[in-house]
This record gives sequence, structure tokens and C-alpha cells, in this order.
Amino acid sequence: MGGALRFLGELDTYLERRPSPNVRVVGRGHQLSPTWLVRRERIGRHRRAIALNNVSFVMTRGERWALLRNALHFLSAGEERNLRVPPRAVHSTPVVRACAKRADVLVVPSTEMADRVSSIYPHLSSRIRVRMHPLAPPPPRPLQERDQSQMLCPVIFSSYKPMGPLLRLFDRAAATLSAGLAKDIEIIITASEREAAAEKLLDAKHLRFVGRLTPRQLAHFQQTCRAVIYPTRTESFGYPLAEARLAHVPVIAFDSQRAREIAGPVLVPYQHEELGLITEAMHDALRTVPSGEQHNPFDPDDYFDWLLKTTNIR
Repeated sequence: MGGALRFLGELDTYLERRPSPNVRVVGRGHQLSPTWLVRRERIGRHRRAIALNNVSFVMTRGERWALLRNALHFLSAGEERNLRVPPRAVHSTPVVRACAKRADVLVVPSTEMADRVSSIYPHLSSRIRVRMHPLAPPPPRPLQERDQSQMLCPVIFSSYKPMGPLLRLFDRAAATLSAGLAKDIEIIITASEREAAAEKLLDAKHLRFVGRLTPRQLAHFQQTCRAVIYPTRTESFGYPLAEARLAHVPVIAFDSQRAREIAGPVLVPYQHEELGLITEAMHDALRTVPSGEQHNPFDPDDYFDWLLKTTNIR
């Protein structure tokens, strides 16, 4: 789901565009179970064995690379106390951390994620490479052709994300803006009504819940919204930030190192989760016209050429 699905889509598209007999993909259809982790160690000798799923190879001969893509595996002590981390992440964290010690290269998608890993294992710092996730740009669509009263919030609800309190703030901010601008601001949220009910959000006046979407369905809203809202904090990357950047659409997010690094010139930040600051950020986003960039910082060819080729590590 979410960013993991987007990453695999970019990988598949790259391999279709640049097929190579030297690249072998394994693991499709397998859950990340102890049985599979043992089985994949038997794939034989390769120049480079790359684990895309956070758990490094440990015995396979050759270079062992691992993509560490889940911030929940490298939380600070304070975050562990304050967040309701899903049991699956709790149980897999010792495995991910132990296997990371066996990797020759640890690829992380943001500087913030690199800091998370090195704060827990300082001796692994020299093995860490920061490479933002791959993403191809969408078809261009000018801001003036978008729905000027519609914002998109593409999030997956989870126990560690306090979406109820956050989205109630955004609903109140949308109400304030609607009154001031004399138009009804609508926030499209990629969650089901059942998930909204669990967070006590069904009475919100400016939130519309459209459920979990396929990439094609999500692309429709990405092409029509005037701005993106991405209020979650505990992430390693945040594909919605990158998607907004390539679409030249303002994205409203908490002001963090990761948001600035990934969203770049389209970021419209707020400093604290307070109604006034969020209202101001939403108002600024409706007036902002981001400038384009000459180079795609998430270029899939650059990313996968580097990841999959057997050149010297840089």
C-alpha cells in the first residue's frame, strides 16, 4: 500500500523500460515471514543482493544492500513511549536492526532517516547512503485548471498517526477559510468512512472520505486538487511530498527537515499543530504558485541505475 506500492511501481516501470539479464527480482507474492527470510538466503552468489523491504540479507555472498524505509524501526525512546506502534512493527524491529548490522550499504530515503539510524547505531554511519525514493513526474496540469476549492490529503490511517485530532484542526481551518473566501473548501481524504468513524470524524463538515484508492484513482485527485495536505510526522520519506513537488502543487505539512528536503520549493509549512497556523498555511497554499524545476530530484533512471548497477559504491 501507499509508498511501498508506489516504489514497486517505479521499479517495474524501470525494468520494463531497461530490461537487464543481470537483474533478478525475487520475493513477489511472499509475505515477509521467517520462512521466506531463510529461503531467500539461498538464491546463490550475486555481485549485489538488495533487500527492498527493510530486512538485509545476512548470509548471501556478495555485496549486501538494504533499503531502510520504515521510520517505525528506528524510533527514539520518546517516540516509542508516546506512539501506539502497530504490533507487527514492534515485533519486526529487532530483526530489522540486527540484520542491518550485516549490510554493506544501507540506503535511506531522507537525511532525517539517516539520522534515525545513526543515532541508534553510530558505527553504521559510514555505510549509510541517502537517496530519495524514485518518482516519475505526472502529466503537467496548470494550477488554474485545478479545482480552486479542493485539497487532497493522501494518508493511510494507522494507530501511530493521530489523524483524528489533526484532521479536526484542518476541518476547522477549512471552515474559517470557507467563510472568509466565500467558497466551500473541501478536503479529500484517502480513508474509508469506517476509519473516519473510528476517529470520530464523520461529523466534519469539510472532510470527504473516498476510501483506499488504486494508483490510477489517486492520480485523478492529484490532477484536480489545488493543494495537498500531508500532516503526518513519523515517516522516512513521504511520497505525497514528492508527488506534490513534481506536480508543482503546494503541499501543506509540518515544518521539518524531511519535509523541506523532499517537498522543496512547493512546501507551505506550519510550525505547530495550532488552528491559527494551519489556517494561515492553508490560505497561503491557495495563493501560492510554485515555480518548476529543471531537474527531477527523484529521477527513477538515476536512482535505479545507481542501485542496480555493479559499479563501485559512491
